[in-house]
Amino acid sequence: MRTVIKNLYKVNNLFICKHPVHEKFDFKVSPFHVLKHKKCLNQGCIEFLWRCSISSKGKKCPRGYKHVGRNCFSCKFYYEEKICRMPSATIPREELERFKKDLEEFEYWLSTVENKRNHFSGKISSVLPSLYRTLDNGYISTRLNGFLIRFDRGYIGYDLFDDAIYLRVGNIFLERHSPAAGDDIEFEAKLINDRGRLIFLKPSAVEITQNGNMPMFDYSKALVAKSTGAIVKDDIRLCRDCPYGSLLDIEEISPKENRYRRFYCLRGVEQAYNCPIRLDRILAKLNESAGA
Repeated sequence: MRTVIKNLYKVNNLFICKHPVHEKFDFKVSPFHVLKHKKCLNQGCIEFLWRCSISSKGKKCPRGYKHVGRNCFSCKFYYEEKICRMPSATIPREELERFKKDLEEFEYWLSTVENKRNHFSGKISSVLPSLYRTLDNGYISTRLNGFLIRFDRGYIGYDLFDDAIYLRVGNIFLERHSPAAGDDIEFEAKLINDRGRLIFLKPSAVEITQNGNMPMFDYSKALVAKSTGAIVKDDIRLCRDCPYGSLLDIEEISPKENRYRRFYCLRGVEQAYNCPIRLDRILAKLNESAGA
């Protein structure tokens, strides 16, 4: 009997956190972030904000600085503000407890397939560059970490995984198989859990049935996107279903260690509200309505 699996680590609209870093995601945070990564559901998370007692009054810094930073620690006007932010559930307590039990069942299923080679079959929904950025004391380095083939659903063995799942491949794989949206593919690969996102690695025994669509990106175009792309600064909900929207994995090394993701436009559009692709779609719909 086939089992239908949902990725409960990534359930939407379950938790809200008012931390400013979550504003671009409409303050929605995943169960993985709240229950597994930060583990902040009951105790919250503490943040220390750097403050200046004279800059808040509109006065100039005696040292000539424009922002509060590490060089201000010895200044008598420097102080820290301690803030504790508590995420909240959007469902009643009884439903939340049921979700936790379902999450335990999902994690048990995941333990049977994680870090093991599994057979997978599904239809490709997109093929995008996988980008990784490192921040180290102001130094920024962005590299191309292969490509991510996304599936909206697919079979892991006999189980239907009815959620987003990914296959990470390199340039050689792209040149050999030319995967594109709409293609059906089967392979065997190792499945890992990347902070709640399930990704297959090192595929073998690949069989692909192509439907004639052309790949959007090759190695050269991916390198251009790495250099000219940009993190979207406003409402990323406007970017939903855009073929040029991707996720940028970011690792901060210093001054403090941190890992997170940001929504990244491969066309280099920073303001989703002014995106020409989105506006063209709106105009196309208006023209269709006018023609009808």
